[in-house]
Amino acid sequence: MKALINLFWQICLLRQSPAAVPANGSFVAVVVAANLLCSMLVSRGFGSEISMVTTAASILVGHATTAGMVWLALYWAGKADRFITAITAIFGCDLIITACFSLLIPLNAAVGSTVSGIILMLFMVWSIAVAGFILHRAMDVRFGAGVALAVGISLFSVIVGQAAVGA
Repeated sequence: MKALINLFWQICLLRQSPAAVPANGSFVAVVVAANLLCSMLVSRGFGSEISMVTTAASILVGHATTAGMVWLALYWAGKADRFITAITAIFGCDLIITACFSLLIPLNAAVGSTVSGIILMLFMVWSIAVAGFILHRAMDVRFGAGVALAVGISLFSVIVGQAAVGA
């Protein structure tokens, strides 16, 4: 377990290729479930007034949209065989980044909404950079193209996830 956490951490630091992630369907399911749970806990920790069911539905729809868009991008690039490792890396790294962000929950009330917003923005930039790095490696494209694709996929996934629950 420690080796897998370290692998995702190294990918988050842009030091390790996502190709090193195990290509196993049940591992993907475990990573997605852990990501969902962590995302829901962080959402609740920051005082979300949205119900747990709505939060879970929004996250699940967002994840499904992300997975679909990543698969399409890899398919169009002729790299669909890299989908399992790429999506596991994306969700695993998102789990690590979300867990790091959760460490700031106790500081949220103390620092105020402006500082919290800036910190959230920095974590979002980190998350996009990591997803872009993963897509760059998985698709064999320039890093900038991977980041641009990651921005588009992230925005589209959030929009679809929120629209699905009427948020």
